[in-house]
Amino acid sequence: MAETEAAIPQIGSLVKDTALDGEKVRVDEILNKEIVVCGFKITASKYKDKGCGYCSKVQFYFADDANKTRKVFFSGSGVVKEQLEEAKAALDKTESPLLFKATVKKVGNYYSFV
Repeated sequence: MAETEAAIPQIGSLVKDTALDGEKVRVDEILNKEIVVCGFKITASKYKDKGCGYCSKVQFYFADDANKTRKVFFSGSGVVKEQLEEAKAALDKTESPLLFKATVKKVGNYYSFV
């Protein structure tokens, strides 16, 4: 019995973990600019002696970019990691997509969303 094209699901409806594409930028290039976070992934950091031991890969676009050109930045900040996890948990409760506005600030020796 052959499957119809309409009955075959897309990968996005089956898995939550999809690739985070976009031009890589350094965190200091986006400091104090409003961004829209549209995805993230947290993995063990390859730099075990720096940061919190984890690496957050954050996909975003600039809030004032009409084309919504996706970019990514990486951070070993424990504060950023915790804020991403808290935002995801809050959005999961509302069943909203993972989209939120934020501004990355440098506070002392670490980065934070505000």
